[in-house]
Amino acid sequence: MTPTDVPDVSGFPEPPEPEPQAEAGKADERPSAATRLVRLAEGRYRLGVTPNGEPFASERVGSQQHIALPLRGGRLGLRFALASDYYDLEGKAAPQAALTDALSVLEGKARRLEPVDLAMRVAEVDGALWIDSGRPDGKVFHVTPQAVELLDSAPVMFRRTELTDAMPLPEPGGSLAELWDFLNVAPGDRPLLIAAMVAAFRPDIPHPIPTLAGEQGTGKSTAAAMLVQLLDPTTVPLRKPPRDSDSLVTALSGSWVAALDNISTMPDWLSDSLCRAVTGDGDVRRQLYTDSGLAVFRFRRQVVLTGIDFAGLRGDLAERLLMIELHRIPDDARRDEESLQARWDEARPRILGALLELVAQVQQLLPTIKLAQLPRMADYARVLAAVDRLHGTAGLAHYRAQSAEVAADTLTSSPFTALLLGLRLDVLGTAAELLEVVRPHDGEWREPRDWPKNARAVTSTLRRDAPALRKNGWTVDDEGDDRTGVKQWHVCSPEATCKHDA
Repeated sequence: MTPTDVPDVSGFPEPPEPEPQAEAGKADERPSAATRLVRLAEGRYRLGVTPNGEPFASERVGSQQHIALPLRGGRLGLRFALASDYYDLEGKAAPQAALTDALSVLEGKARRLEPVDLAMRVAEVDGALWIDSGRPDGKVFHVTPQAVELLDSAPVMFRRTELTDAMPLPEPGGSLAELWDFLNVAPGDRPLLIAAMVAAFRPDIPHPIPTLAGEQGTGKSTAAAMLVQLLDPTTVPLRKPPRDSDSLVTALSGSWVAALDNISTMPDWLSDSLCRAVTGDGDVRRQLYTDSGLAVFRFRRQVVLTGIDFAGLRGDLAERLLMIELHRIPDDARRDEESLQARWDEARPRILGALLELVAQVQQLLPTIKLAQLPRMADYARVLAAVDRLHGTAGLAHYRAQSAEVAADTLTSSPFTALLLGLRLDVLGTAAELLEVVRPHDGEWREPRDWPKNARAVTSTLRRDAPALRKNGWTVDDEGDDRTGVKQWHVCSPEATCKHDA
């Protein structure tokens, strides 16, 4: 190239100074973006892992050291927080591949640690209750038999989700009687609902399922939403009926209290799943985008149901239900949604204050509560007895009577048990023999679709319905195997003289 061929660069900025080259045989000493992200995360966050193997992180300093951040959990997860931290430090966005690699490293580190339980909204430590307010400042309610306090931190890690909303700050001087200005609950059922609300703040007991019943126009959906807003505020207080067990797990996973609205039918799978949810059982599903990975869901939740007709329930679910009857709201007493919500928002801090004070009083009284006979929901019954003593109500007696009535209604769900109820008998024999006794021998009778097909089905039905039958005066006992190895049952109606009693 001749001098006349050199391009004119007089109007261009000077090129940057070249970066110094690494010495021969030595790698660039500047760590990769993924390594810098890992170091940044370890400096600002603590790592942890749940017993289910779910990794999480929490701030080392600040107001939310007790709030867990899932490593890959959307806008509430560590990925978003770490990307923001990196930009603040480096002045540029972190490469997505580097974020992915860094989170994989952090997940591996977390999985080596001792598992830590994460609480959802409520926790109990050494007899004291801790309630996550859901507020951005990380405040928690500390409830002891002596007082209710608002503190900055808790000795337990809380999980939040996209559904978690903030609780109002309680106001003193309120009364739970104000609740009935919004929830048109029958007076006899009010102690049952109050005790269920108190029990909802006790995370380690099986919970009853308040079931808001009544005809159309009784405000069931509105009442259920208000209960959720009081106990566990969420952006979606009402959930639609689930299609299957997977969708139920999804509906319940994101919040401590969930209201399933307008449940008009109760298939067996939903009955079983609800029982597991309120007693603390679990579920296992295949992880997304994998052929063999499993996602384990183990949790206990507080569930609220609304519906019109709950006849024909299975006995195990019926024993966990609280039937809360709502009276019809007269047309001249109805309010539009906007004004009703405004009044509720204004009253909610007072009602919450009164409720938390009652929770503390029940905490103090519970050690003195001794019941001669404990129903299936024993922990709830003790809470109800404490509420009765504090308020001078008769909720426990009403609960026992209601349980017997609901148990009687459940017995009609099985055609075999429904026919059994109409017989006066005292039988000691096998399930096959009992099936022949109960089966009508009228030539025009046709077996219903759910009629037991064999002795094994009869045994299953008896085991399921025995508790409800006993509540209605029946004797239903498994007498063990006879000399031929066949199981014997003793079934005796209340009207019969039980000759086979031991």
